[in-house]
Amino acid sequence: MAKITSATGTPQPDHPTAVGNPSEEISAALSGEASRQEKLDQDLLQSDQAIQGSGQAIQDSGQEIQDSGQEIKDSSLKIQDSDQAILGSEQAIQDSDQAIQDSKQAIQDSEQAIQDSGQAILDYGHALPEHGQELLEASQHLRVAGQHLRETDQGLRISDQFLRTSDQSLRASDQDLRTSDRALRSSNRALAESEERFRLLVESVTDYAIYMLDPEGRVVTWNAGAERLKGYTAEEVLGQDYSIFFLLGDVEAGTPARELAAAAREGRYETQAWRRRKEGSKFWALITLTAIRGPEDMLLGFAKVTRDMTAQKQMAEQLAQLAAGLENRVAERTRELEVAVAELQRKNKEIESFVYIVTHDLRAPLVNVQGFAHELEESCKHLKEVIRVCPNWERCWPDVQPILDEEIGSALRYISTSTSKFERLINALLSLSRHGRQVYDLTRVNVWELVTTAVTTFQMALTEAGAEVEVGTLPSVTADATALGQVFSNLIGNALKYRNPMRPLHIEVGGQVEGDVVHYWVRDNGLGIPEYGKAKLFQVFQRFHAQHAEGEGMGLAIAHRIVERHGGKIWAESREGEGTTFHFSLPAHPSSTPNAD
Repeated sequence: MAKITSATGTPQPDHPTAVGNPSEEISAALSGEASRQEKLDQDLLQSDQAIQGSGQAIQDSGQEIQDSGQEIKDSSLKIQDSDQAILGSEQAIQDSDQAIQDSKQAIQDSEQAIQDSGQAILDYGHALPEHGQELLEASQHLRVAGQHLRETDQGLRISDQFLRTSDQSLRASDQDLRTSDRALRSSNRALAESEERFRLLVESVTDYAIYMLDPEGRVVTWNAGAERLKGYTAEEVLGQDYSIFFLLGDVEAGTPARELAAAAREGRYETQAWRRRKEGSKFWALITLTAIRGPEDMLLGFAKVTRDMTAQKQMAEQLAQLAAGLENRVAERTRELEVAVAELQRKNKEIESFVYIVTHDLRAPLVNVQGFAHELEESCKHLKEVIRVCPNWERCWPDVQPILDEEIGSALRYISTSTSKFERLINALLSLSRHGRQVYDLTRVNVWELVTTAVTTFQMALTEAGAEVEVGTLPSVTADATALGQVFSNLIGNALKYRNPMRPLHIEVGGQVEGDVVHYWVRDNGLGIPEYGKAKLFQVFQRFHAQHAEGEGMGLAIAHRIVERHGGKIWAESREGEGTTFHFSLPAHPSSTPNAD
């Protein structure tokens, strides 16, 4: 028995790449070119912004140089004060050293005097007993005085140590100040070098006019790009009001002053407008005007960058004209295509009618041929019976039998086979014609039930082939149930006909919702489709493995007609010897009932 299994999901094959409308591709190319031009304009604008930012950096660097100069000046004053303090400390230390030396000498003299007085007292103590007590008191006073002198000496030594410590601190501060001075001077040199490098960079730029204005709008710097773009030399333009670059009408309308005011108010002003060169010609310019401010938000001037965009503007205008021309041609081509489609539909209807009429007209003579062939076959049988009852029939029978059995019999079998095939072709053409003229009855279809029913009709053939059919997830869809059932039957029957005899047949049926369409597929591991047959796969009377199965080559053509009538698409992916996957998609929410072609 054939096995039908249910799967929870199936792989999602990719859709084939759709062939686009040439007019749409041209429009897309134009859109891409416009996008690239817009990207170029954005890159140019970013470059302008970077240059403006660098100009601001120069102003900031100049302010930092001024601040560094003031710091250097302050540091120099501090160093001078420190040197003066050190000199004062050194003089105080020298004076203190001298005072200590004088005190030491006085102490030594006092000690010597005390010793001398003590000795004198000892020498004359016995001689002058009546003054002994006074002398002893005097000696005591002298010893107390010596003690005071020693304490004074100790205090002077402490003062000397403090002064020396202060001197070391002052010298260390002086060293720090000198180090800071060297660092500030090095920073000053680096800033000056950076400013010089940027000045050289700006002067070397030739694609941009980059220059500075003072707060009143007078030109204060000029680069090579400005000279190339506007035609003025630095000697001619420095100090001039920048309104000389405007058209006369813009000057009379006050545009230069308004642009300066807008840049001063907003910090930055951008525009695209016509500007004038020295010789009077005009060019389309991309202009960026940036306000430069110093400490306390004081306006120092403006940085102005101008880019010649004349070529880009002309290109944009040409693209616009080309796009307009293409739109007109596309509209004209669309009208021609609509006429051609209407003509094709008319001819298709004529062909459908012709096929219908011809098949009906052919059916009558075909029936006559089949009838006369049958009568001829019966007449041959009757003739055999008549001959057998004739006298001496045995003598003529050897000559008559080959004529009746072989010649006439073979001719009758050929006629029967041909008429049967012709009848099947007529029926197939009638079926194709009916699907082109039939008005579908769209309902909500349970596709899973529809497919399982279709599989059941092939049960005997599937069992004989030992085939397995796996029915996966199949979303419901709005369609004509009978027509959709025939699509699945034709695809499953096609897989059954062209199975590979070297392996068991496996058929997989699945589907899924993809945006606004429902995608279904029927996959097999059969013989596959040869490369030469893929282009005409869905045409009538196409059979690529006739030796493996009988048929008229109409099943895929009918499936194609039904799917297209539902507003869908059908295609195939196949590798010969490996198998084939037929895909078709239907609108998830069809807008109206399909009509006949």
